[in-house]
Amino acid sequence: MPNLFLPILTGWCALWLVLAGIGFLFGLRCTRGPETHRWFTGFWVMTIFWVAVDLVIVVWALLAPVDDVAEFQKLLLINSGLDVVYIIVGGILVTRKDRLASGFGAAIILQGVFLLGFDLAWWWILGQPVA
Repeated sequence: MPNLFLPILTGWCALWLVLAGIGFLFGLRCTRGPETHRWFTGFWVMTIFWVAVDLVIVVWALLAPVDDVAEFQKLLLINSGLDVVYIIVGGILVTRKDRLASGFGAAIILQGVFLLGFDLAWWWILGQPVA
């Protein structure tokens, strides 16, 4: 596993944990009406869920690191496929009339796009010859 993989993922988690705390509090004070309040609640609750999922990945990687580059690249490709599924599910949820579900969908899309880019970038980096 590359040395920068876990610090970048951990930094992403820390950033979104702070933003989720601030955003969730803002959502609680939202004066734009109950539907907007529901959207903010959905978005930030789902964001906190994804931070938890990402932190589980960090802990798993610390406890059982993958040292074989080919095996790690395979895991990254599998994760990339799952990321596409997350983005599709988020897209479906974002179109729902229920603002809570729509907020969930927006958060899933955001996190899925990051994870897709993250996984594919590392897959590509690891496939490049070492100079």
